[in-house]
Amino acid sequence: MNPSYQQIVDLFELCAPELASVRTARKGRIGSTADESLEMGRLALGEGDFEEAIRHFREAIVQRGIDDPAIELDLGAAYEYGDMENQAQRQYARALELELQGAEPLVGLADLSKRSGQFREAISRLEEAVRLEPANPHIRIKLADAHREAGERKRALAAARGALIVKPDDSFVHFWIGDLLLEMGRYEDALESLRAAIELSPGDDYLFQRAAVAFWRVGRFDDALKAVRLASDLDPDKHLYYGLLNRLLTELGRADEARLEEERASKMDRYDRSVLDKTLADMGIGSKAER
Repeated sequence: MNPSYQQIVDLFELCAPELASVRTARKGRIGSTADESLEMGRLALGEGDFEEAIRHFREAIVQRGIDDPAIELDLGAAYEYGDMENQAQRQYARALELELQGAEPLVGLADLSKRSGQFREAISRLEEAVRLEPANPHIRIKLADAHREAGERKRALAAARGALIVKPDDSFVHFWIGDLLLEMGRYEDALESLRAAIELSPGDDYLFQRAAVAFWRVGRFDDALKAVRLASDLDPDKHLYYGLLNRLLTELGRADEARLEEERASKMDRYDRSVLDKTLADMGIGSKAER
């Protein structure tokens, strides 16, 4: 995924006006070759400037002089990013026509179908994409996600396990399966998948947060607390974890320990509180407002 404008600012410690001046200087420029225009378009899209990206991709198509499905795909993505769904659909269809057996245009069309609630159409296109690229775990997870959004959890699980067969060392696939199993109430199985994800990505605090849900659901309360504390160690500035510890310790009747977390928990913002409520609901614990 391309870095956002703010991520670039943070990464290079630029002030926003400095980076903005770079973008302003690039506006109106035309690449001297199709490849240069393509690169400028991708950079603009990564910064969230879809209008500038569209302009560069269109110029690249003209400069290339021959049909190039890769540019058509990028132009389709820029249209999709700008919520210009009709134009995006035409571009993806065009790329599909040019590639003949290409899977990427099908994935783009499936994304558009999903956005408009046409899950059967999205699933059909993704199934075709999987047939074209059976070794691509990304497409298999896309298919699993479409089934999940359509309410077909068992089919989603089967599709995700297909991705795992293709790429067994992918932490995200293990996490995705674990998260789905939590949703299905299969907490012991979820723990196994989340454990595998953590072994592959031990520095991801969110994995420990989700593991805490599974531990709590199977009655392993001390392990749930341990998982939250490990998540907090990985990201000490995330006040959500102190709020979660405070609530879990309170639930367990450990009031003195819970009070130790109150000061840091009080720094949670609205987003933290929203995530806390959802996490507690996943654990089967009601919010304070419900008490």
